[in-house]
Amino acid sequence: MLKSMKKVLPLTLLALMLGACAPDQSSTTETAATTEATPEPTAEPTPEPTPVPKPAPKPATQYRPQPTPVPTVAICYECGTVVAITEVKQAGEGSGAGAVAGAVAGGVAGHQFGKGKGKDAATAAGAILGAIAGHQVEKQVRANMTYDITVSMEDGTTRVVNVADASGVGVGAKVRVEGQNIYLR
Repeated sequence: MLKSMKKVLPLTLLALMLGACAPDQSSTTETAATTEATPEPTAEPTPEPTPVPKPAPKPATQYRPQPTPVPTVAICYECGTVVAITEVKQAGEGSGAGAVAGAVAGGVAGHQFGKGKGKDAATAAGAILGAIAGHQVEKQVRANMTYDITVSMEDGTTRVVNVADASGVGVGAKVRVEGQNIYLR
């Protein structure tokens, strides 16, 4: 028995040693249950910080260029531009000398016609007609040639100035008007 025990004993010891090294069935079940019931500790994700709302962007101030000021031009109320020149013939006034000269000439001419009382009538008619004609001739001889100059003023108005001499002034000329006088500028 001893001999068999000698054989059995090392085997039993070996089994005990192996059994001691091997995990228990009951402890394996407990460990599995514990493992399943208690999850392994994992790294918990850190909660992301709540985003702080950014302030609303301010609308960009748009650059608006200032309107360029319109240069103010001083208006010359006496200045303008000639737009037309018209000749005007003004009838002269008779002094009576033309009528007297015409009457004499008409009387002489009328005296050449007729005989007797007809001659006197022709002389009178010639004197009357001669006086009328002489007066008209005198008015034509004394007639003045003037010029109406139409000027478009810088203030937007139009003026017509009558002058005796328009020399040196032409259409498109820049002029200054003072009363009834025109001066080139």
